[in-house]
Amino acid sequence: MNILTESPRYSCALGGALSTAKALHRVIPILHCGPGCGMMLYNGQNFIAGYSGGGYVGGATVPSTNTYERDIVFGAEKRLRQTIASTIEVMDGDLYVVLTGCTAEIIGDDVPSIVAEYADKNVPVAHASTGGFSGTNYHGYEKLWEALAQQVAVAGPREPHLVNLFGMVPAQDIYWLGNTEEIARLLGLLGLTVNTFVTQRQGIEQVKQSARAALNIVLSPWLAEGVLARYQQKFGVPSLRYPGPPIGPTATAEFLRAVAAALNLEHAVVERVIAAEDQYTYDYFDRAGMIFTGFGIQHRIAVIGDSSTVTGVLRFLVNDFSQIPAVAVITDAPPEAHRPAIIQTLTQLEYAAPPPVVFTSDQWSVAQAVKAAGATYILGSSLDKEIAQDLGVPQLSISFPVSDRLVLNRAYAGYRGSITLVEDFISPCVAAL
Repeated sequence: MNILTESPRYSCALGGALSTAKALHRVIPILHCGPGCGMMLYNGQNFIAGYSGGGYVGGATVPSTNTYERDIVFGAEKRLRQTIASTIEVMDGDLYVVLTGCTAEIIGDDVPSIVAEYADKNVPVAHASTGGFSGTNYHGYEKLWEALAQQVAVAGPREPHLVNLFGMVPAQDIYWLGNTEEIARLLGLLGLTVNTFVTQRQGIEQVKQSARAALNIVLSPWLAEGVLARYQQKFGVPSLRYPGPPIGPTATAEFLRAVAAALNLEHAVVERVIAAEDQYTYDYFDRAGMIFTGFGIQHRIAVIGDSSTVTGVLRFLVNDFSQIPAVAVITDAPPEAHRPAIIQTLTQLEYAAPPPVVFTSDQWSVAQAVKAAGATYILGSSLDKEIAQDLGVPQLSISFPVSDRLVLNRAYAGYRGSITLVEDFISPCVAAL
């Protein structure tokens, strides 16, 4: 039986690969797809992802073959060769990566052979099979990283203090850039060098060096299994998975200790970092104590979004900030095999009864779950503002899609990000005062 989904909160595989490729500095995506795919994805991702912008080469500047009916019938390999050649001629990049859309996958153009023609010319061209119908943008993120690990990463001696950071899909994770910066800052305090691939103009050199890392860190309860397997099999890089960006003192300390254990870091160094960051953060929480307790700010919260965001936000607000969990709504359609672990993480809370966990991408079903839970505060996307208006409760946009705020390097992750989340959480509660 066919199931209709109202307002799904993700794009296609090509969208995930495109948003990831353009987040890498001086990496130029070349779309091999039909006309309109690139602009539709640009509008659909950037304008409702906190207006995140195009990057070094993004938005309307992304080259595309724009395959039409004639190309579908007779093949578009000649058109792809022309597009690659003209892109290399007019666009200055460190890597050109061909991303295939639905039409290229359907007609079966031999993209790997065309890309291989550039190996002898010393021109860095890679490719990833990212037909939109093959999955969501989470799948596209994985397929691009699997391709980069296979085609670009270069084996070398292990660097014991180098780590790779994965799991936050650019644009789909609204706070991907700020969260990455905060996590990298904290790992740097442990004496680690972090390949974030997306901050401080990191790009192709960090991708090449990624094979030498001592550890792959994935901030997601389920994403990037294929990426981790590729690095393990080809380069012997082990991995550590944490269920989303850690938020607040409790989760962040747990995360840092897990990283330290995986890399056998000096215990005293880790504990000094945690103590200093705790002190910094709780000093700010103390300043919020007056308004928090004075106005009795405690809500039954509904948290709506991808599994990483919901896990991090709900656990922080409940474990560290005394809110009552009403319902957790997971919208990124995680594989069935990973759902029991997600439920376990969301229901093992410090001082609260476990909330119901609902997996749905359908907006009508989201609204029904939130209303049935009796939520008095909604943390979700801009789509959920209507639910909040119907219930007459505060709402905060924290997950894709977000069209009611500009997000540049805002972060909720780690210690400093949790301070920002507290500011954002309390502000709607006092806006009418």
